[in-house]
Amino acid sequence: MSTQSTTSEYVDSNGTAIRVVRSARRKKTISGAWKQNTMVVSVPVGLGEQAERLLVADMVKKVMRKVVAGSSIDPDAQLLQRARAMDAELFGSQASPAGVRWVSNQNSRWGSASLHTRQIRLSEKLRPLPQWVQDYVLAHELAHLVEPRDGHGARFKAVLARYPRVHDATIFLSGVSHGYRAAERSTPNTQPGIPAPRGDTDLDDFDDDDFDDGDL
Repeated sequence: MSTQSTTSEYVDSNGTAIRVVRSARRKKTISGAWKQNTMVVSVPVGLGEQAERLLVADMVKKVMRKVVAGSSIDPDAQLLQRARAMDAELFGSQASPAGVRWVSNQNSRWGSASLHTRQIRLSEKLRPLPQWVQDYVLAHELAHLVEPRDGHGARFKAVLARYPRVHDATIFLSGVSHGYRAAERSTPNTQPGIPAPRGDTDLDDFDDDDFDDGDL
């Protein structure tokens, strides 16, 4: 059995992103905390696989109950706060988003935005993913507001490149999209939370054709 500290990440059946930290310094107890949209559970490195699975699941339930009970902040307000902070840090506040919200009817794209209203919409399917991936999609839409006439051209890409993990996030989302499409093909209309197959379904395509002014 390994005595080295290790970390693993996965998404559970409820869509919760979980990071298990196996600590060589931790001998008996486990701990859990909700950090940046991820459940972080620390366990002793020598814990058996079955015991770890049961204890992690129990800790996730306990912490999530506290998170839900203590959460009084509008998730869309949190998104807007994050967007404005990123806008200031990466784009000198040039994007100036008026609002950001989660939407459940955006199955063929991760995000969209409107130049006319300066509203950004993110797909609910991003919520279980790591925050740095969510932030990439947010940065992508902010970059469209900074360079509204360039589509996905060179100027847009130069602006988006200010986000430090563009390459990593693109690969991550491509893999998730492939998984969605594979699930659609194997079990159409039976998997909750996965859209029925459509000809235009492409979850890694940042298609901004639905911008209000039609110019992007």
